[in-house]
Amino acid sequence: MANNHVVTSTTLPHFAQDFINHLAVINKSKTTQYAYTHELGLFFQFLCNSMLTFPTFPEDISLLNMETIGHRDIESYLSWASIKRNNGVRALARKQAAIKSLYRYLVREDMIAKDVTIKLDPINVSQKLPKALEPNQIADLTDVLTNGTGLSKDELKYHNYIEKRNYAIFLTFLGTGLRLSELCNLNLTTTYLNKGYFEVIRKGNKETVIYFNTEISEALNDYLQNERQRYAQGKSEALFLSMQGKRISTRAVQNLITKYMTILKTMGHNTDGFSAHKMRSTFATLLLNETDNLAIVQDALGHSDPRTTRIYAKVLDEQLKRSAALIKFK
Repeated sequence: MANNHVVTSTTLPHFAQDFINHLAVINKSKTTQYAYTHELGLFFQFLCNSMLTFPTFPEDISLLNMETIGHRDIESYLSWASIKRNNGVRALARKQAAIKSLYRYLVREDMIAKDVTIKLDPINVSQKLPKALEPNQIADLTDVLTNGTGLSKDELKYHNYIEKRNYAIFLTFLGTGLRLSELCNLNLTTTYLNKGYFEVIRKGNKETVIYFNTEISEALNDYLQNERQRYAQGKSEALFLSMQGKRISTRAVQNLITKYMTILKTMGHNTDGFSAHKMRSTFATLLLNETDNLAIVQDALGHSDPRTTRIYAKVLDEQLKRSAALIKFK
């Protein structure tokens, strides 16, 4: 299939454009809107190229054309995507999800009479358990952050300059479950040390309060009082600054995580593939261990779907199994 033009909402049929607008109204992120636009654009272009009754261009597809599509046509598209675009299971599941969402919208809005996607077999995506730091790994990470354990002489010079900031960043990650972008977007004016919470804008522009404990409050206060002014240039409202005095970037924080995970690896820990999301996973498993309440974890992480949260129960279960295996009786 030849498709050299860029897919935008204006190259979609009018009813699909309405669907994308609907996603914006219900506070779906711009990333989600873009992803659905892209996926549906590919689907409609396939239909134009493969179905004789369809127009040449996707934007000319009518609701009458949609009434002629059967579930086998959608399966043909998914098969084509698998073979010609080398799409794996996850990519195919995303494509199917976008198409099913569109059909549900069209039926609900009485634009078409039936939803043919209900005949599609679900695409089962084997869900990998997210990685989380073990308690002993957290202890060694804290040691590295506070004492510089495992760092070279050159690294120690750099470490001593931003030690309090890095410690506060990691503690905030592990103690709040903030997303990487949320952490980098924290401001001084929305950080309340005495009351122990941040004001955060989460996915879908939802304003929420994220609480933290006294240990994090003390680490943040230490950083603000005794270190931040070293590299604060100008009047940046950002809580966490780079050494150049600008708001720390997501890439810089990810590089920090990679650096310290590499140090932990030299100490015998398996930290391959650890990222900012693994810090979030660690918070989730710690909170679940303390509360034994998935609803609390779901709310703390800002998950709209409880199924997303349940996976952390499996992570905790795996950690408990590994801990049980370490018990020796002689």
